[in-house]
Order: sequence, then structure tokens, then C-alpha cells
Amino acid sequence: MALDTKPIETERKALQVLCEAMQEAGEDERELLMAEIEKSAAKLEMLCAELQAEADATKPAVDLPEVHLDAVVEVVLTPDQRRRVLEKTGIDVPSVRIQDPTADLTKFMPQISLDFIEKCAIEQAEAFKAMVADAEAGAEEAAKAEGKGDG
Repeated sequence: MALDTKPIETERKALQVLCEAMQEAGEDERELLMAEIEKSAAKLEMLCAELQAEADATKPAVDLPEVHLDAVVEVVLTPDQRRRVLEKTGIDVPSVRIQDPTADLTKFMPQISLDFIEKCAIEQAEAFKAMVADAEAGAEEAAKAEGKGDG
């Protein structure tokens, strides 16, 4: 059974229209619009609560696996994997941390492909390089901005 989200979407759109009108409203209209926005927001909150209650009532009676969103497994790379990751990315990655919220990775670690582990290490190395590049670009922009302000 699909949950009906149309009333929520309709009210969300109405609230958005009111908020946009508020941007262009004069002083006289603002109080009226604020009252309408408050009514619309309250109705939207009520519709969301009703939908949540309906969703909770229709939850399956099946025990789902426990999920730990912050759970990770850390895998130490083999010397060959480490060398290949370094060659491909320029980053030395001794180990890789992989999200494992359902503990499936931990359970099936003996069957996990070495290529999968290496791919994860390359992705993390590339993400690290991008993060460093962004930080350096931000520092350069800040230095330029600071230099302009001093002149």
C-alpha cells in the first residue's frame, strides 16, 4: 500500500508561494502573509504527522537487520595494493575504512574481492586529494581577498 503524499506536496507548494509573496510584500501585507504562512506551516506539520502515523501503522512485522550508521570496517592493504593505489593516486594508503552499517562486510570478509578493497582505497585517496585541493583553493582565495583588503 503506497502512502499518499499529494496533500503534503500541495501544502508545501502553497507555503512556498506564500513565502515568495512575502519577499515582495509591502509592510501592510507582511502581517497578513505571516499569519497565512503560520497556518500553512501548521497544516503541513499536521499532514506530515498523519503520514508518519500511517507509515508507522503499516510497518512490516519483519525483523530488519540492526543498522549502525557509524559502523565501519578497516582493512589493511597488501603491499601490492598499497603500491598500486600510490601509483594511481599519488597518495599512500596503508588501510581503508569502509562503511559497514549492517555488518555484512564484516561477516563476509573472507569472500570480499581484493579488487573491491583496492577500489575503495582508490576512491578514498581521490576524495582526500579533492578535499586537499579544495582547502588549498580556499586558502588561496582567502589570501587574495586579504591582500586586496590591505591595499
